[in-house]
Amino acid sequence: MVVKIGRQSLTDQIVTELRRQIIIGQLPEGAPLRQEKLATELGVSRVPLREAIRQLEAEGLVVSELHKGTVVSSLSLEEIEELFEIRARMETWLFETAIPRLTEEDFALAEAVTDEAMASGSVENWGELNWRFHEALYRPSGHLIALKLLRTVHDNANRYVNLQIAVAEDVERELADHRALIAFARLGDIRRGVDTLRAHIQRVSRNLIASLAEGRLGKARDIA
Repeated sequence: MVVKIGRQSLTDQIVTELRRQIIIGQLPEGAPLRQEKLATELGVSRVPLREAIRQLEAEGLVVSELHKGTVVSSLSLEEIEELFEIRARMETWLFETAIPRLTEEDFALAEAVTDEAMASGSVENWGELNWRFHEALYRPSGHLIALKLLRTVHDNANRYVNLQIAVAEDVERELADHRALIAFARLGDIRRGVDTLRAHIQRVSRNLIASLAEGRLGKARDIA
């Protein structure tokens, strides 16, 4: 499929499209980013494409390897676990700070994203919807630098989360957790809201690590 990219903010649009392909697994870990092929598929020149790839490398989604060129990065189980530990620490802090400042407009936005995720019935765009939900609840904290850093953490973790949710068909459980977060925040119950968020992130991490460990062990046995 050829995806045409417009002229405005060209590099940003290329970054958005390639990031999307990585997160949904269309460009899996280890996949090479062949510039000539990508330029043709996206309908762009090599100059903004190279700039976009440099930005993705700064985000940790791609890496330059000797004799291989630029490929989609692959994270160890320990690195993925660390991403979720970062999420748990940052997000509970942001949520705790944001709860007293959340407005009905913020709740409406979070609920709309939850409804959109339920209606879509697909996990392909789960990463983006998941981020929009959490961002709606954290942005009132006012910690915009932390939010920017957290987005990179989410993007690096979400490509694995998407695969896990697709296999486990766990969307309903995820959305139930999201609704609980909204409910506790509406009540102004910081303790239960933060505890629910921490348990949510830890459960996703635990299930994901177990699934990936089993899958990678199976691949190692097949190779052996």
